[in-house]
Amino acid sequence: MSDFAEFKDDINRTAVSAELLGEVMMMYGEIAPEERGFEARAERVVALLTKKGHGEKPGPLAMAIMIRLMALDAILESSKVQGWTLPGAEPGVTYVHSALLRAAAEETVIEGSKGQPMFDTANFRRRVLQMAATGGRA
Repeated sequence: MSDFAEFKDDINRTAVSAELLGEVMMMYGEIAPEERGFEARAERVVALLTKKGHGEKPGPLAMAIMIRLMALDAILESSKVQGWTLPGAEPGVTYVHSALLRAAAEETVIEGSKGQPMFDTANFRRRVLQMAATGGRA
């Protein structure tokens, strides 16, 4: 069993709002490309959560946010959600439709073939389309 498999259930049990995912994603976009490594991002997410008053131990929420954004990034790279994104002004920055963030906040994170966090592509696309059709009020 991979390291990811050992804690993915905790990730899926940790509630993360689409708004918070969006805020962290925007923060990522403001980080200089050479400072976008995992540890630097993690430190910034923990600092943001602490500043926003998310408890004395924001680590589990920070990890859930980062894992969900990694899974969303995998979906975006796969081009399975074409039409729901716009390219940013610089490499590594992409603007996403709010339905993608809502789906990333709610969809179950699974383990990919290489131990990476991901979403089931078909389920994710179905959720995005449902949210768009209902205005997110499903």
